[in-house]
Amino acid sequence: MANLLDWNTLDHKVKAYIDAENGIDSEQKAFPILMVAALLDVSDEEAEDSITDGSKDRGVDAIYVDDRDGANSIHVFQFKYVSSFENTKKNFPSGEIDKLVSFFEDLLDMNKSMEDTCNPILWNKVQEIWAALDKPSPSIEVHFCGNLLPMESGERSRADSALGKFKYFNVHHHSLDTIVNLFIDKKSAQINNQIQVVDKDYFDRTDGSIRGLICTVEASEIVRLIKSPEDPENVLKEIFNDNVRVYLSRTNKINRKIIETAISEDGPLFWYLNNGITMTCDSFSYPKGKRAPIIELKNIQIVNGGQTSNALFEANKIAPEKLDDVLILVRIIETKSQPVSLAIAESTNSQTPIKSRDLRSNDEIQKKLEEAFEGMGLFYERKLKQYGDKPKGTRVDALSAGQAHLAYSLELPEVAKKDRGRVFADLYDQVFTEELTIDELLGALKILNIIESEKRKVQTAIKRQEDFDRRFIFLIDGAYHALFAVGQVCDARGIDRLDFENAKTVIPKAMEYIAQMVASAQEEDESFSFNRYFKDAKTKTKIASYVQTAESSDL
Repeated sequence: MANLLDWNTLDHKVKAYIDAENGIDSEQKAFPILMVAALLDVSDEEAEDSITDGSKDRGVDAIYVDDRDGANSIHVFQFKYVSSFENTKKNFPSGEIDKLVSFFEDLLDMNKSMEDTCNPILWNKVQEIWAALDKPSPSIEVHFCGNLLPMESGERSRADSALGKFKYFNVHHHSLDTIVNLFIDKKSAQINNQIQVVDKDYFDRTDGSIRGLICTVEASEIVRLIKSPEDPENVLKEIFNDNVRVYLSRTNKINRKIIETAISEDGPLFWYLNNGITMTCDSFSYPKGKRAPIIELKNIQIVNGGQTSNALFEANKIAPEKLDDVLILVRIIETKSQPVSLAIAESTNSQTPIKSRDLRSNDEIQKKLEEAFEGMGLFYERKLKQYGDKPKGTRVDALSAGQAHLAYSLELPEVAKKDRGRVFADLYDQVFTEELTIDELLGALKILNIIESEKRKVQTAIKRQEDFDRRFIFLIDGAYHALFAVGQVCDARGIDRLDFENAKTVIPKAMEYIAQMVASAQEEDESFSFNRYFKDAKTKTKIASYVQTAESSDL
């Protein structure tokens, strides 16, 4: 049962997201952004763009279509945030279940009249969902999320049943208890533990100051090793501090597969199907030559296999008896050298199919950028939310900076829009070069921030049912293309793109050009959608040509 301290912990995090200048002027508006970002591991900007709450929202507060790492998951949210601890004792309201069911019935029937019953942001998301449903293996994840008690059991069953009638639907209930568990970062001392090897399945070697042990252990040993002593229902997060990635949850396609394999008839094949787990430690010891020895471990860190470890923990909750036949390969490396430990974390993770910006977080260029920004009084976040305790205006997210640079200086807005993961994958050496300066990153970001501000004005007006210039609704999906257009106008007028004071003056003209292009495209294509238009690589070329022609005619 959550207590007052839990409520205060979450309340302070929510209030940190309040940004009155950008329309986020209450806890009720800040909470959804915080939760989408935390639950789905996306940026604050992406979370904010997912919000559909307002007039004609049909019971839907946020939608995020996740196509990262080959996923095809459609996340639909309902939120409830109460402003006093006393009200956290109430259950999550169920009054809008029927509205949500009606929305899904129209959605899955591809009812085109939804345009009249949805606000513009929601309608844009509906079109994005329809495109996702045309792709292989879609899933729809429905989240009821509030800082109070879960839905009353009878209503919870009704919600699960009503939504469960649709194929590929999963329903998630997030209460104050479970939400606080996402954020509590318990400080802990050095982690020491032990692990038992299966029979004589182990091999030990030494190379100078580094020792290694390869062994086979039972899955139940991993579950025991990562279980929190204070909270056995959850993992000991500190054991993954040196891992370059965080657990992506059981809703992630790869993790679902790990869980399914572990509890299926293929459980005995797990050792062969999984890459295993890599741990580092200050030291390990065991009685050599003995069958099933117990290995004593000092200062353990799981640096690779965090997804596998957590997935086994989840599998153990579902069917603990199924893990009896599950074995896993474990590599234990003894080293007191932090650089060596970090190198092991990076090299072992780079061989897995899951890509993350954190894979490069300890790269020398990233560290230099962090130092350079610190000299300007700014906090460059090499890792996601690395400086979450600092004021939002002083934080520079590495991925967001890379995206802005990609769209503005490298002229790849469609990649910045739809393939942001490539910034820290195959495009990393192109984005973060030795010649890159913080002026380039900051210049692109500052222009983007102005464009994003205009986008938020549109979003806020829609939610408040206020008048706004409908020509600029394209900004919700086309912010990076607007940033690209600013660069094109600067070039046409002989303005240095990094001259912020002059570059920012062309933002209105760049937005106007794209608005004109969008209007023409909408007239030509009755099935036009912003999401599809700005994901098309040809759109960039069209913008460059349009700007060049328009600017030439103005001379």
